Amino acid sequence: MSANKLSEDDMDTPVEIVVTSRNVDVSEHFRLHITQRLVRLERYDSSMIRYDVELDHENNPRQSKASQRVAILGHGKGGTVRAEAHGPDFHAALDAAVAKLEARLRRNHDRGREHHDRHPQTAIPPTRA
Repeated sequence: MSANKLSEDDMDTPVEIVVTSRNVDVSEHFRLHITQRLVRLERYDSSMIRYDVELDHENNPRQSKASQRVAILGHGKGGTVRAEAHGPDFHAALDAAVAKLEARLRRNHDRGREHHDRHPQTAIPPTRA
Protein backbone atom coordinates (compact mmCIF):
# COMPACT_ATOMS: atom_id res chain seq x y z
CA MET A 1 0.00 0.00 0.00
CA SER A 2 1.36 3.40 -0.93
CA ALA A 3 0.14 6.80 0.16
CA ASN A 4 1.09 10.20 -1.10
CA LYS A 5 -0.12 13.50 0.27
CA LEU A 6 -0.69 16.31 -2.20
CA SER A 7 -1.26 19.24 0.10
CA GLU A 8 -1.39 23.01 -0.13
CA ASP A 9 2.38 23.32 -0.48
CA ASP A 10 2.57 20.94 -3.45
CA MET A 11 -0.43 21.88 -5.57
CA ASP A 12 -1.69 25.26 -4.23
CA THR A 13 -5.00 23.68 -3.21
CA PRO A 14 -6.85 24.66 -0.04
CA VAL A 15 -7.74 21.03 0.75
CA GLU A 16 -5.50 18.14 1.61
CA ILE A 17 -5.75 15.24 -0.85
CA VAL A 18 -4.43 11.84 0.21
CA VAL A 19 -4.14 9.21 -2.52
CA THR A 20 -3.86 5.61 -1.35
CA SER A 21 -3.44 2.70 -3.75
CA ARG A 22 -3.78 -1.03 -3.27
CA ASN A 23 -2.40 -3.58 -5.75
CA VAL A 24 -1.50 -0.82 -8.20
CA ASP A 25 1.11 1.89 -8.78
CA VAL A 26 -0.25 5.38 -9.37
CA SER A 27 1.64 7.75 -11.65
CA GLU A 28 2.27 11.38 -10.77
CA HIS A 29 0.21 12.41 -13.82
CA PHE A 30 -2.84 10.55 -12.50
CA ARG A 31 -2.35 12.09 -9.04
CA LEU A 32 -2.39 15.51 -10.69
CA HIS A 33 -5.58 14.54 -12.57
CA ILE A 34 -7.23 13.50 -9.28
CA THR A 35 -6.26 16.82 -7.69
CA GLN A 36 -7.65 18.82 -10.60
CA ARG A 37 -10.97 16.97 -10.48
CA LEU A 38 -11.40 17.32 -6.69
CA VAL A 39 -10.43 20.99 -6.50
CA ARG A 40 -13.41 21.82 -8.75
CA LEU A 41 -15.77 20.49 -6.06
CA GLU A 42 -14.90 23.43 -3.82
CA ARG A 43 -17.71 25.49 -5.38
CA TYR A 44 -20.28 23.22 -3.69
CA ASP A 45 -18.66 22.98 -0.27
CA SER A 46 -15.76 25.24 0.61
CA SER A 47 -15.54 23.80 4.12
CA MET A 48 -13.99 20.52 2.95
CA ILE A 49 -10.71 19.97 4.75
CA ARG A 50 -9.48 16.67 3.32
CA TYR A 51 -10.22 14.13 0.59
CA ASP A 52 -9.07 10.53 0.94
CA VAL A 53 -8.90 8.80 -2.45
CA GLU A 54 -8.44 5.04 -2.49
CA LEU A 55 -7.57 3.22 -5.72
CA ASP A 56 -7.94 -0.54 -5.78
CA HIS A 57 -7.46 -3.18 -8.46
CA GLU A 58 -9.50 -6.40 -8.31
CA ASN A 59 -7.37 -9.34 -9.45
CA ASN A 60 -10.34 -11.62 -10.14
CA PRO A 61 -10.55 -12.14 -13.95
CA ARG A 62 -14.32 -12.59 -13.73
CA GLN A 63 -14.57 -8.99 -12.54
CA SER A 64 -12.64 -7.58 -15.52
CA LYS A 65 -15.32 -5.06 -16.51
CA ALA A 66 -15.33 -3.55 -13.04
CA SER A 67 -11.84 -4.38 -11.90
CA GLN A 68 -10.78 -0.85 -10.98
CA ARG A 69 -12.36 0.73 -7.91
CA VAL A 70 -12.12 4.36 -6.78
CA ALA A 71 -13.46 5.42 -3.39
CA ILE A 72 -13.46 9.08 -2.34
CA LEU A 73 -14.07 10.13 1.25
CA GLY A 74 -14.43 13.85 1.93
CA HIS A 75 -14.03 15.23 5.43
CA GLY A 76 -15.32 18.70 6.22
CA LYS A 77 -16.84 20.91 8.86
CA GLY A 78 -20.35 19.90 7.84
CA GLY A 79 -19.72 16.18 7.92
CA THR A 80 -18.31 13.39 5.81
CA VAL A 81 -19.34 12.45 2.28
CA ARG A 82 -18.42 9.26 0.45
CA ALA A 83 -18.59 8.11 -3.15
CA GLU A 84 -17.39 4.88 -4.72
CA ALA A 85 -17.34 3.68 -8.32
CA HIS A 86 -16.05 0.75 -10.37
CA GLY A 87 -14.90 0.80 -13.96
CA PRO A 88 -12.77 -0.87 -16.60
CA ASP A 89 -9.98 1.66 -15.99
CA PHE A 90 -9.13 4.18 -13.29
CA HIS A 91 -10.06 7.22 -15.37
CA ALA A 92 -13.61 5.97 -15.92
CA ALA A 93 -13.96 4.95 -12.28
CA LEU A 94 -12.62 8.33 -11.10
CA ASP A 95 -15.04 10.21 -13.37
CA ALA A 96 -17.99 8.18 -12.04
CA ALA A 97 -16.93 8.63 -8.41
CA VAL A 98 -16.42 12.38 -8.81
CA ALA A 99 -19.84 12.66 -10.51
CA LYS A 100 -21.48 10.84 -7.58
CA LEU A 101 -19.64 13.01 -5.07
CA GLU A 102 -20.55 16.17 -6.98
CA ALA A 103 -24.23 15.19 -7.02
CA ARG A 104 -24.15 14.50 -3.30
CA LEU A 105 -22.42 17.79 -2.51
CA ARG A 106 -24.80 19.69 -4.79
CA ARG A 107 -27.78 18.11 -3.01
CA ASN A 108 -26.37 19.08 0.39
CA HIS A 109 -25.61 22.58 -0.86
CA ASP A 110 -29.17 23.07 -2.12
CA ARG A 111 -30.59 21.69 1.11
CA GLY A 112 -28.94 24.46 3.07
CA ARG A 113 -30.72 27.18 1.15
CA GLU A 114 -34.08 28.48 2.23
CA HIS A 115 -36.37 28.41 -0.76
CA HIS A 116 -39.45 29.72 0.98
CA ASP A 117 -40.01 33.34 2.02
CA ARG A 118 -37.46 34.72 -0.40
CA HIS A 119 -39.55 37.81 -1.03
CA PRO A 120 -40.65 39.97 1.87
CA GLN A 121 -44.32 39.85 2.66
CA THR A 122 -46.14 43.07 1.92
CA ALA A 123 -49.31 43.92 3.73
CA ILE A 124 -52.32 44.36 1.47
CA PRO A 125 -54.62 47.11 2.70
CA PRO A 126 -58.21 45.98 3.31
CA THR A 127 -60.71 47.00 0.66
CA ARG A 128 -63.95 48.75 1.46
CA ALA A 129 -67.06 47.17 0.17
